[in-house]
Amino acid sequence: MLKRLHLKNFTVFADANFEFSPGLNVLVGTNGTGKSHVLKLGYALVRAMMEIEQHRIKESVEQRFIPITIVNYIANNLVSTFLSAARGQLVRDDTANATISVEFNSGDEVSFEFQIKRPDETALIKNTHFQLKEVAFPVLIPAKEILTLGWMLAAADQLVLPIEQSYLDLLKQLRGLPRRHIKSPEEIQALTTAISGEVIEENGKYYLQYKSGQRLEMNMVAEGLRKFGTLQKLLINGSLTPQTTFFWDEPEANLNPALLRQLAAILAELARQGFQIILATHSMSLLKEFHILSRQKDAQPLPIKYFGLNTQPGEATTVVATDDFKYLPDVVALDVELEQADALEDIFAKEATQFHADNH
Repeated sequence: MLKRLHLKNFTVFADANFEFSPGLNVLVGTNGTGKSHVLKLGYALVRAMMEIEQHRIKESVEQRFIPITIVNYIANNLVSTFLSAARGQLVRDDTANATISVEFNSGDEVSFEFQIKRPDETALIKNTHFQLKEVAFPVLIPAKEILTLGWMLAAADQLVLPIEQSYLDLLKQLRGLPRRHIKSPEEIQALTTAISGEVIEENGKYYLQYKSGQRLEMNMVAEGLRKFGTLQKLLINGSLTPQTTFFWDEPEANLNPALLRQLAAILAELARQGFQIILATHSMSLLKEFHILSRQKDAQPLPIKYFGLNTQPGEATTVVATDDFKYLPDVVALDVELEQADALEDIFAKEATQFHADNH
């Protein structure tokens, strides 16, 4: 579980701190403020920890600090996750190095600090604690749907594809067989009801199979429903559990308001069950739904934290964290929605005035 990220001179951030909730974490901001960068960085670091644990088990290495191993795995994961030809491209200002401090908790007690240097170097500069237990492979669902891209796995065995590693990772996770004993059965049932069936995979292609036994190729399924199917598949096959750090970029894309409400309720319930979810969104409707769900009196408290990412032209992104999105400064989604509501109210008023003038 990811506890904290402190970024200095990394991509669009001059100095930013993220103290994550063990439940639901919502990153809000306009395009270019670095929301996806935070998701990718978190994913790359958790993935690196998983690889280090696998290396330790394979080589029978004691649970101790392995600086060379850490640096190598971090460097490789940063490049493959950001699809960057050089790590130095992740440095915001080339007059200084980028520094990243990270802390994990909940069984994996790890904290360290490293630098990304130009042109293409990574170095560990500080370690405060390193005690790995069991590390779960992270999940990152991108803004683009994935269920029609199953062909990429076979192609990646033969070709160097210009795609981020997280896409290939997710396709591998989706291929897992259903577990006999599944977690979160009620949420899986809600997803099954929403898409009227279950996602199945056959020879690298995905289908939506209905209760009647009929099935529909995934490219014929509405894109918004494919997102529900992706989440359903990951829960059914055990790729997504409370031990998994779950990243999701713009889950609201291509969802109508009714489906958005259903998705918000499912994500909130997963967070209540101990899933750590870190998502990025532009949707004011999704923020409102999370706020409503966090205020339900008869429900278990919802662990939720909001991060407002803001920037001005030519300036670094600043981050404000709060437990209540109403206190986020300059939430662009809110400002635009309020402006739209005011404009629509003016139109209605003018139309009403004209209607009365024409009929009297």
